[in-house]
Amino acid sequence: MRPALLVSSLAFLALTTGQAFAYLDPGTGSIILQAIIAAVASSLFVLKMYWYRLKALLGLGAPLAASDDETGNGQ
Repeated sequence: MRPALLVSSLAFLALTTGQAFAYLDPGTGSIILQAIIAAVASSLFVLKMYWYRLKALLGLGAPLAASDDETGNGQ
């Protein structure tokens, strides 16, 4: 299909739409809000996870404390 025909068809469909007369109850708004909050929280978790991996790869993380077994003091 030619791009000009596709663009003109999409423009025609977009300009000839009517009113929907739809109703969204408060429960639907609540579900949408929960989905947005979940998406933001999971995105922040993924960014945090990869940030710590990147820091560990570059050696920028805090050094680990030596355990008692490594120092020879634990018995």
